[in-house]
Amino acid sequence: MNKPFELTPTRLRQLHGFAAAARRLNFSQAAREVGCTPSVLSRRIAELEDAVGGKLFLRTTRRMTLTARGEQLLAHCQRLEAVAADLAADLRPQRGEPAGRLCLHLPAAYGRYRIAPLLASFMRRHPLIRVEAVYDDAYVDMVEAKIDLAVRVGKLADAQRVARRVGTMRRLLCASPEYLGEVPPLVDPADLKAHRCIAFSGLRTGTLWQFTRQRRRRSVRIDPVLTCNDAQAVRDAALAGVGIALQGDYMAEPLIAEGRLVEVLPDWPLSSSPIHLLWLPGADRTPALRYLIDDLVGALAAE
Repeated sequence: MNKPFELTPTRLRQLHGFAAAARRLNFSQAAREVGCTPSVLSRRIAELEDAVGGKLFLRTTRRMTLTARGEQLLAHCQRLEAVAADLAADLRPQRGEPAGRLCLHLPAAYGRYRIAPLLASFMRRHPLIRVEAVYDDAYVDMVEAKIDLAVRVGKLADAQRVARRVGTMRRLLCASPEYLGEVPPLVDPADLKAHRCIAFSGLRTGTLWQFTRQRRRRSVRIDPVLTCNDAQAVRDAALAGVGIALQGDYMAEPLIAEGRLVEVLPDWPLSSSPIHLLWLPGADRTPALRYLIDDLVGALAAE
């Protein structure tokens, strides 16, 4: 029965010596690179050939080349070296500036408006950290997608994740001054039945808009004239006077302050959603992720 090929310290030394010899095709030069004598290197490669069950080099009096098995093993060694280099980069921040790669999953609109500016500031202060940011409203499995940190708006479904609440997103009902100047005034949620409404298809309750006032709850089923799967497109339609739209506070409040949108039915607050940071248990021990979590918590909690 063949022995299992285990990556023991001895085996790793053999692979290191083989990779050096495979790149240089010269045992004397490779031995100097790895810090041993040519005879020791030859013995290590002979032991490796015995372990893999085949010759790794073809030698003649004039030249040395790799066998097909040697070419295959060199490709494995190169991948192993790349993983080792990434690991070294991730561990280095424990003694200095944080470094490494992080993969983030962010809500499309909230991520662009709230998180992207904070992320840009964070990366300017930590230039050794590399980030891959995915802006998408679809649910993803953090383990399967190899996500280091996710931002979720709404009810959580990730029971096995570590969650840190960082805020609440309020929803506001808005329309342009031009639209409101041409239609009857709204004093009650039921008045929406007589108005043109713009719906965001990503809303969990769909076309059912829910209001609360002094513990009184009201729900109105709208018949939208326009339905969009992008919150920014909903905002743009409201700005253009298409009708009344439901918007997150992060997007609506600046436009209300500028007078480009007007809040509708302000005495009837809409439902709100919690905002959480999510990461896998133990992942925050990585310095780069720990720095980012602390940075986002501090910035979002201050808003």
